[in-house]
Amino acid sequence: MRQRQQSRRLRSLALSLIFLGVIISAGAQDRFLLHMNIAGRTYTDDKISVEAPENWTIAIDDLDGTYRGAILRKGKYVLRLCTACGQTSGIMGGRFNEIAGLVQPWYRLDPGAKGSPCGNEKDTRISQRLDRVDLWFRRNPAHTYDEEADDCRQPKTTATVWYGSYFAEHCSYADTGEDCGGYFLHRDWLVDPHAGNEFPTDEMAFAMTYEEDDLDKLPHQYDPELQHVLREATTIVRSVRYKKAKM
Repeated sequence: MRQRQQSRRLRSLALSLIFLGVIISAGAQDRFLLHMNIAGRTYTDDKISVEAPENWTIAIDDLDGTYRGAILRKGKYVLRLCTACGQTSGIMGGRFNEIAGLVQPWYRLDPGAKGSPCGNEKDTRISQRLDRVDLWFRRNPAHTYDEEADDCRQPKTTATVWYGSYFAEHCSYADTGEDCGGYFLHRDWLVDPHAGNEFPTDEMAFAMTYEEDDLDKLPHQYDPELQHVLREATTIVRSVRYKKAKM
């Protein structure tokens, strides 16, 4: 039991350190040292500006004093517009474990874990340039869960539950002349889809999750409140105004 508790703590620490490392690696570059400001219900930095609806709170998001962007909340739903997030994998769009702390905080982050979300994904086109990718998870009654080995936790309920969503570029090689998409957004491409930057360094991550450690208390897939919040979060993301990079 003691060994299992220590293992849990180590996993939590690894997740925090890796997620913090992604942010710091981005913040080390001058273009990621963003000037962030909240005025009323409007958040502004060097990359974006966005206004929160009346029924959402908005604040500057920080992790141990490291400012990373805007955080919007409605009840237990948390939408992060992480404009200071970059990736360290060196591949276009990054890897899932680089945004796991934003969308799936209970993900098992260690060398044995797979680099993909748990459960299923569903893409929804939300604008000319963006998709929303919703993440659903359902227990397999025939599977005996092993906490020390399994990549994904198992809820007791057999209902399909939602645990997070992230926003991805709706694009293709034909749109940009380069590989695109993935877990990170690129400000230059959102401002100008033909920017032609071979490997943009102006990355951001927009993602939403639910503040709940008990998987049996996650929203069910067709819960009316969940569907309403997803629509509101989509409206917020669609309303984001992107700023051109200063030369």
